[in-house]
Amino acid sequence: MSSRDVKQNELADIELKLASARQAVAAPGASERDKADLKLLEQEYLAARRKAIREQSSATDEKLPSGTKQKVDKKLDEALEASFPGSDPVSFAEPAPVNEKDRSLPEVKLADQQAPQKAAAARKTK
Repeated sequence: MSSRDVKQNELADIELKLASARQAVAAPGASERDKADLKLLEQEYLAARRKAIREQSSATDEKLPSGTKQKVDKKLDEALEASFPGSDPVSFAEPAPVNEKDRSLPEVKLADQQAPQKAAAARKTK
């Protein structure tokens, strides 16, 4: 039995418990404990679903084209070397390109005024 099947069985078990708890709460004379148990089961079910979704998405992340993964790894390695020695976590960020409609924003105007050569070069690369 694969790990995916195990997770599906766990979800099915929790769903059965959840249905039973909902019936108990809907019955006349339901106690506060029944209501609290229902809330706990709902939280457990949501957590199990999120975990299953995360595992599926991590499996698809491994299937990324090797070029993309290598590119990201290379950038992270460069960022790590640039920050050594340091205690900050490694990350890399690339600024988004400025659209022509964004040129009216005060921040972009200021950047264009401070570095007109960079602004002109950025316009040419489009």
